Amino acid sequence: MNNDLLNELKQRQKRILENLGTDLLILPAGAPPTGVSLFLQDDDFHYLTGFPEEGAIAVFDPTRDSENVALFVKEKDRQEEVWQGFTIGTRKARERFPADKVYNVKSLESTLKDRLKGRTVYYKAIQNQRQGETLEKLLEQEGVVPRKSGGPFDELLEMRVIKSAYELEQMRRAIEITGEAHHACMRAGKTAQFEYELEAEFEYACKTRGVRHFAFGSIVAAGAHATCQHYVENNGPVGPDDLVLIDAGAKWNNYCADITRTFPASGKFTAMQRDLYEIVLASQKAGVEAVAPGISFFELHNVAARVFADGLKSLKILHGSTDGIIEKNAYRDFWPGALCHSLGLYVHDVMPQAFRGADAERKLEPGMVVTVEPGFYSQDFNHQIPEAFKYIGIRIEDDVLVTEDGHENLSAAIAKEVADVEAMVQSGLQ
Repeated sequence: MNNDLLNELKQRQKRILENLGTDLLILPAGAPPTGVSLFLQDDDFHYLTGFPEEGAIAVFDPTRDSENVALFVKEKDRQEEVWQGFTIGTRKARERFPADKVYNVKSLESTLKDRLKGRTVYYKAIQNQRQGETLEKLLEQEGVVPRKSGGPFDELLEMRVIKSAYELEQMRRAIEITGEAHHACMRAGKTAQFEYELEAEFEYACKTRGVRHFAFGSIVAAGAHATCQHYVENNGPVGPDDLVLIDAGAKWNNYCADITRTFPASGKFTAMQRDLYEIVLASQKAGVEAVAPGISFFELHNVAARVFADGLKSLKILHGSTDGIIEKNAYRDFWPGALCHSLGLYVHDVMPQAFRGADAERKLEPGMVVTVEPGFYSQDFNHQIPEAFKYIGIRIEDDVLVTEDGHENLSAAIAKEVADVEAMVQSGLQ
């Protein structure tokens, strides 16, 4: 672990300990989801400890001067390592990770028992974590009803909203790799016959660059499948005249990218596809340009929505005044989702309630990373439009950092202009 990260983890721990007062915070490391062998760590545990293994427990106790932060980890076991892989063990954990004391996780019950009496304990159980079962029995025996919200959990949420220089470094790498993978998919577009081939292309490009986890299950949708915003089957054919929508993101050191690009499988947009694509692109660029401190998510959405509505009016898909279309949400037949969400350790990263809704009390702040992702989705229920515009799905999404004086588009290098996208697809056969 480098010194910059080590110091940052210590500062995070200090802030949480100050928030706790005399209360106790217990964080489990997480466990593999049911049926999955590859471990993906709990975000809050990772954020405060950096310890990478499953089965661990972190305890934050501000009342114990020499042991404010205790880490309980699996001890090295030769027999277990034969079957389950190598572990760090208590000795190396003491040397490498920011904790005042490191224990064998088997001593969790005996070590914690005397600390629980009369204490307010914050703890959220994690499914499938074996050590969690021991802990929950202990809490029950001691008559402790743990709190699952408030206090340090609210503080963690606030801390995670603003990204540090270290966090941004990880996100930039995740986004860079994701962009290279999107370009690989575009180049494979003219020869791919099925969506899963492009899914494999994306994952191959990421994994050959060191990626072990993905921010979410990749969405690879050709033709009408792209009209479903969270389509995940990825098993349909890719037709020569289809638009292909890929929404996918790599993780790097647990930090997420979330990028969507849409491209013509043929390497050339039809006139109708280009008209719709340019409308979504104009809306998306307007949204990106409006990202700055002091604007709310709701206000930002409406900036992009006005451009979107004006574009659909130009194609006679929508009618009436733009103000009226926005006020009545008439455009939502074709764009039902939101423009933005926060991004970080989780793809829809934590966000205090005060940022949400039309009456949001808080605005964007420097250090936040948000997505900007308008889209056009026309299914059969959109009966009021010409048949030629039906069964078309287009989304364009970038990851954008809020800076002191505006924004930085972290994914600006990924092709999205019509000419650049067409050239990228066509280069796949050269």
